[in-house]
Amino acid sequence: MRILSPASANMPRSCTFGGGFFEASLALLCCATVALAFPVGNTQKGKLAFETHGCPQCHGNQGQGFSNAQTQAPRIGPTRLSQAAFVGFVRHPVGRMPSYPSQDISDGELADLYGFLQSLAPAVKADPASANAQNGKRLYMSDGCYECHGKEGQGSTQTGGSRIGPIQIPFPAFVAYIREPSAEMPPYSAKAVSDADLADIYAFLLTRSQSTPAKSIPLLNR
Repeated sequence: MRILSPASANMPRSCTFGGGFFEASLALLCCATVALAFPVGNTQKGKLAFETHGCPQCHGNQGQGFSNAQTQAPRIGPTRLSQAAFVGFVRHPVGRMPSYPSQDISDGELADLYGFLQSLAPAVKADPASANAQNGKRLYMSDGCYECHGKEGQGSTQTGGSRIGPIQIPFPAFVAYIREPSAEMPPYSAKAVSDADLADIYAFLLTRSQSTPAKSIPLLNR
């Protein structure tokens, strides 16, 4: 199971929300902004913000993304970013996506927009809160997830598999990405891996350790 970032794209202003730089920026933003608290968004207001700020022009009316000669924008409905990382990316994007400072779109609007994007995730028939992490570890290995993402979900520069442990995104977004991934990862239907199995895998990934901060490694601070 290989969860990869969207491919980099050359798109007009306001049409880029990802790229080959995505994994590095995602990791940085998760670490830099995870401690911030954001309000719970209103999905209806979020839909209005999505349309008002022109997001559908590049990402489609349902955030499904596009991949054609004119536009190559990744799927963001639901987004696989945590809310903190989502806000951080909108404020300080990498690549050709323009930044959106607070005077253009407030934290409240971004919370609404995030809520709307997450509401686009399909309904899931499982709850990771009651899932079995040990079975998730077994499935993670038997389904081959480790082959690209490493045995601890740490990712790999050799395979291109991103870091997914500990998992940073909500469970519905995780399921949505597994069902309809972007880039090189193959899709996994419910027949191949059920929602209950994914809940167990998700629970396992939640138990993985955070990466060691660079500042705590003496060799990197000489």
